[in-house]
Amino acid sequence: MYTIWGAQTQNNYDGDKNEGDVHAWWQATFKNYMNVSTFVLLHPSTYDERLTRGGPTVIRYGYNMWSTNFGTDSRKRIVGNAQVQIIRPVDNTEGGRVAYYPSVTVKPSSRLLVTLSPSLDMDNTAQQYVTAVTDPMVSPQFAGTRYVFGKLEQRTLSMDTRVNMTFTPYLTLEMFAQPFLSSGKYSSFKEFAGVKSRHMNFFGRDNGSTVTRNVDAQTGAISYTIDPDGAGPAASFDFDNPDFNFRSLRGTGVLRWEYRPGSTLYFVWTQERNGFDQFGDFNFSRDRSALFRDRPTNVFQIKGTYWIGR
Repeated sequence: MYTIWGAQTQNNYDGDKNEGDVHAWWQATFKNYMNVSTFVLLHPSTYDERLTRGGPTVIRYGYNMWSTNFGTDSRKRIVGNAQVQIIRPVDNTEGGRVAYYPSVTVKPSSRLLVTLSPSLDMDNTAQQYVTAVTDPMVSPQFAGTRYVFGKLEQRTLSMDTRVNMTFTPYLTLEMFAQPFLSSGKYSSFKEFAGVKSRHMNFFGRDNGSTVTRNVDAQTGAISYTIDPDGAGPAASFDFDNPDFNFRSLRGTGVLRWEYRPGSTLYFVWTQERNGFDQFGDFNFSRDRSALFRDRPTNVFQIKGTYWIGR
């Protein structure tokens, strides 16, 4: 059994605390060789000079994280592992994350090993940068630039698959495939009320502001129009829909042949396909079907080594 406690803090050259946390890790292995570990991290809100992408320093919301991992006896023919990670926000109600990382390894024989590692990540980010807009009416603290943020709801599903096969001590095959589906939907557009402030003004709710969602009648393209102060002097501004759906499939196969002691030939095949849409929602059936309609890129390589002995 092991236990580790720690803490860290970091300040930039302006003296602003831009990093800091308190954490603890605990791990135990039982007599049957099963194991369990837990990691806890408390991260308070800190200053962040990068959140505005080159703009002034603001405050990034803090979070508390809890992660637990459980694994079975790695000597067995079937080995399981499961990890759960939960993040709860500090100073806001929009953030948070829940992620699951199970895996199973099957060893039918000494020559074959198969590993399946799916993952599901449901991540909400309260302060996701969207765009920056020039506006002379904005607070002088922001030097004539309005920094727009939004809440990002991101859903990601993937499956890592590995197959290792040993035909002889001189001939082996390794295969890897990773289908990946991810969606991101933006909402709750907002801006910081001031420099080095954690308070944010929400467009469509505060200061008489309004948010309009526009749909092009011909193309169906979506954009947003925001009036930051309603009847006030600030001009409205537009930006394109930041929602996204990304999908990809990567696969690799490597055949290794040691045709003489120390001399080896590698036959490598790699396929990659990916696609992008802007639905914003996560739809497994739709995105999976679209993935296999995407045009693949195939790469074939042969690599050889020759051992020159004495």
